[in-house]
Amino acid sequence: MSTETTRTETAQSATHVDAIDLSKPQLLGLFGGGEGPRALLRSPDGTIITASVADATPLGEIVAITGTYVLLRSNDATIRRLTMPS
Repeated sequence: MSTETTRTETAQSATHVDAIDLSKPQLLGLFGGGEGPRALLRSPDGTIITASVADATPLGEIVAITGTYVLLRSNDATIRRLTMPS
C-alpha cells in the first residue's frame, strides 16, 4: 500500500464529475488474452462484470466484443451496443 500523498494537480486531472452516466450500463474496458476478447462492464447498481462472448450476465448475453464496442442481447432479444466512454 502506498503512503504517498497525491498531488493536487494529479487528483484534479484524474477526477471528472459525471464522466459516465452511472444510471445506465457502461463499458469500462476491453482487453484480450489467451481466452479471447473480454469486456469490463459496470451495471447500474455498481456491479463490475468481466465477460467473454456468449457469457450470460445480469445485463444480457454478450453477443460480440470488438476493439471498440460490446453487443448485448437482453431477454426480449433486443440488441444493445455499449461503447467506451469518451
